[in-house]
Amino acid sequence: MSDERLSKLIQEATRLRYSRRGIMKRATALGLSASAATAALTATGKAVSAKQTPAVQLGGSLTILAGSYFVPEAQTFFDQQAQDWGSQNGVEVTTDYINWPDIQARIAAAVEGGSGPDIVEMRPPWPYLYYENMVPMDDVAPQVGESLGGFYDWAAGTVAVDGKWYSIPVGTSSVAVAYRISHLEAAGVVDPKVNFPKTWEELFALGATLKAAGKPLGQGFSHSPGDPPSFAYPYMWSHGAAEVEADGVTVAFNTPEFVAGMEALVAAWPTAFDETGLSWEDSTNNQAFLSDQISVTLNGSSVYLAAQAAKAGASTTDYEVVVDPADIWHATLPAGPAGQFAQLGSWSYAAMNYSENQEAAKEFLKWWTSPEPYTAWLEAQKGYIIPPAPGLNDLGVFTADPALAPYIQVAEIARNVGYAGPTNQKAAQVAAQYIVVDTFANAIQTGDAAQAIEQAARQLERVYGR
Repeated sequence: MSDERLSKLIQEATRLRYSRRGIMKRATALGLSASAATAALTATGKAVSAKQTPAVQLGGSLTILAGSYFVPEAQTFFDQQAQDWGSQNGVEVTTDYINWPDIQARIAAAVEGGSGPDIVEMRPPWPYLYYENMVPMDDVAPQVGESLGGFYDWAAGTVAVDGKWYSIPVGTSSVAVAYRISHLEAAGVVDPKVNFPKTWEELFALGATLKAAGKPLGQGFSHSPGDPPSFAYPYMWSHGAAEVEADGVTVAFNTPEFVAGMEALVAAWPTAFDETGLSWEDSTNNQAFLSDQISVTLNGSSVYLAAQAAKAGASTTDYEVVVDPADIWHATLPAGPAGQFAQLGSWSYAAMNYSENQEAAKEFLKWWTSPEPYTAWLEAQKGYIIPPAPGLNDLGVFTADPALAPYIQVAEIARNVGYAGPTNQKAAQVAAQYIVVDTFANAIQTGDAAQAIEQAARQLERVYGR
């Protein structure tokens, strides 16, 4: 079937003279994989176009360090982009993909030892920790932002270091609540697609019903950079607390509203949640959801995409996916007394100044973040990665499937770590030490919400009072 769709695409593209972007959009509409889209580009003479071969090739080699992709086809697509650029510029490019929780340790070791990958994928707000070891990008990043309509505050705030650029924002895996339509219906929710709980109180009550039926809520609170902080920070903000006030000094963490909200979560943990969540990494809840162990979880769109791939007979998971994608829908996180929020920060790519091939590293990033290759990569992600600016929000990967609509909507209600103060080196330290996330784990483990928050507030005061 995919061969027929690919042939159809090639014929259409040739007859109608599709642009490269037009081919990618049509490939998405036909449900073709990134590798099939690349084949169509090659067949029509519109393969990923690296910049024109320079008169004097750059030469040498580049090693890129990045987190493993949750959309395998996009990882393959990036590899092809890198290889195409490398072959046209005389550079041998290799990419080392590792588990998300291990990225920062590898970066820290490279910085300490003065050698390692030439290009690294930074997670927010790591640039504040390593900017002295990164090649300046003030001549590249602002132009990328302008081409996309101006970076969101949460993107610029977690990448630019005191207004200076040392890496280039590329967007982030957005977060929304994935849930099983059938399980919510069985729990008494009428029309679950539009009636997902609007408040935390409603969610915890629903969770108790779901857990009684053997399908609880699932949430991780480990030292993993994706799901745990994506839950903890918005929950904190929605209950009227923050790391610091706008002055960037006054800790605003220990508030009566937040203590009450944490007490509610602690009470709901044994009645509504899968209690093994304290040790979950970013991929654990994916498996639990797709194996039909839980009904609801906060996640990127990778859960839904993996279910689609399994139904199409193209699963890449090492476990059996038993959930039909037609039974999955999404919603933004519930609201608390202080409102509804999301926590986002942009991933970014940096060239490291210990590299012996800094010129090639910067040239690759300059090319890869230019409109055509970046848009193609974004489309290969199938909506899993949202852009750091609104200029590409109308791409089909974000608008074609209504089930995925919340993932792009989240960009409008997002805050960055350090709020209400600025994202800076202190906020980066708090995030790296998982102080906010550990507050939730400590409260759940001890049953004492007030003590956990008070203890974390003292830690925050030590960080921000320096």
